[in-house]
Amino acid sequence: MSKPKIQNVIGMPDILPKDRRFYDMAEKACEKISSYYGYQRVETPILEFSELFEKSTGASSDVVQKQMYSLASEGGDRLTLRPEFTPSLVRAYIQHGMSSWTQPVKLSEFGPVFRHERPQSGRFREFRQFELDVFGDEDPAIDVQIISLFFRILNALGIHDVTILVNSIGCSKCKPSYRKVLREYYRGRDRSLCKDCRERKKINIFRLLDCKDEKCERMKLGAPEIVDHLCDACHTHLKSVLEMLDFLELPYALTPHLVRGLDYYTKTVFEIFPLVSLEDAAKESHDKETASREASAQVRKIDEKEQVRPEGVKEERVVALASGGRFDDLIEFLGGEQTPAVGGAMGIERVIAKMKELHVKVPQEKLPRVFFVHLGDFAKKKGAKLMEEFRLANIPVREALGRSSIRSQMGLADTLGVDFAVILGHQEVAEDTVILRDMKGGSQEVIPNAKIIKELKRRLASR
Repeated sequence: MSKPKIQNVIGMPDILPKDRRFYDMAEKACEKISSYYGYQRVETPILEFSELFEKSTGASSDVVQKQMYSLASEGGDRLTLRPEFTPSLVRAYIQHGMSSWTQPVKLSEFGPVFRHERPQSGRFREFRQFELDVFGDEDPAIDVQIISLFFRILNALGIHDVTILVNSIGCSKCKPSYRKVLREYYRGRDRSLCKDCRERKKINIFRLLDCKDEKCERMKLGAPEIVDHLCDACHTHLKSVLEMLDFLELPYALTPHLVRGLDYYTKTVFEIFPLVSLEDAAKESHDKETASREASAQVRKIDEKEQVRPEGVKEERVVALASGGRFDDLIEFLGGEQTPAVGGAMGIERVIAKMKELHVKVPQEKLPRVFFVHLGDFAKKKGAKLMEEFRLANIPVREALGRSSIRSQMGLADTLGVDFAVILGHQEVAEDTVILRDMKGGSQEVIPNAKIIKELKRRLASR
């Protein structure tokens, strides 16, 4: 019988060196662009008290109901692996008295989050997100800054063909009236909803608009639109957001049924999707009529200003690259002072999958140009010290300390394609010298140890 294999947890994949370069490239782009606009990097714990997510994300949300990895500590504390960053950053804002800092406070975070979902394309159980949050500013321009930064980061990573879906979910003043008309619309239509939405309807009627089930999507098409029920303040806020998106020439579409799946959102909500041609969409769904209907431009008005989804494009709801919105009530709800806030997150694995699909080139590992060859234990020891001197001089060197044969070591040097080999044998150790061999031309000469770094730098610079 074969031995059982120990494998990774399903939905929590290893990141191998060839993929690590994509993650490094994404993280550097996020850090470079966000820091330019004043966002400061923070790190919050992976484990938080479960109550934090139950209160903020929403006890009725799918995240809390179905997707959280929770545990009880030996002391009886209920803890959860963070399923998102926003509650943790809000908790940190309150706990560390950031309200006394110069406002607004701009924070960013990059790292793993955890959700117990069915693993599939674009959805993992452990995945990485990049989060941007601004605390203490209610200006619509900040909403647009968050959206535009995700757009710029995606562009920097080679992803240019995207569309931004935008809506307003209203505030505590206008949500109740919309909730009332939405309940009226769905009254008596339980048979047209999925099983989950029949339960959601009793708890949070807004969440019916976020369901991706085909039956619920069809029902949503005829649902009332929240833009028709916004209070004056929310209407003005949305109008300002759209005007600034226009001014910046960002590709967006007003999407009146966009609500997002978390309870804490107010006013602006957004999602950013890659564009897909109608032909590709039809191939995926085997239903060209459905694909066309989803891609057809739908005119929505804010102060008689038409906003149309780009023609010939449908959004891939399962592969949103970034999303977020405003959460003006969350800090006060969790015990802080009333503070306006807005933010969003970008799914790194989804972005990397799109980069690979587009054949985006990532920076390659810097190949070594020098190889250290040793003969004998003492040469090996002295060579280890010499390599540290090379490191301090910023000269990349490779070695094979586990190989004793010069032939084997030189063969590896050839395979790596280095320019030079630094050879250290018994005689060289005794004379405090090394042999410098030109791997391209085949010539070699003896160089004093004290001069090898300077000589290597000179020769490498001339190549």
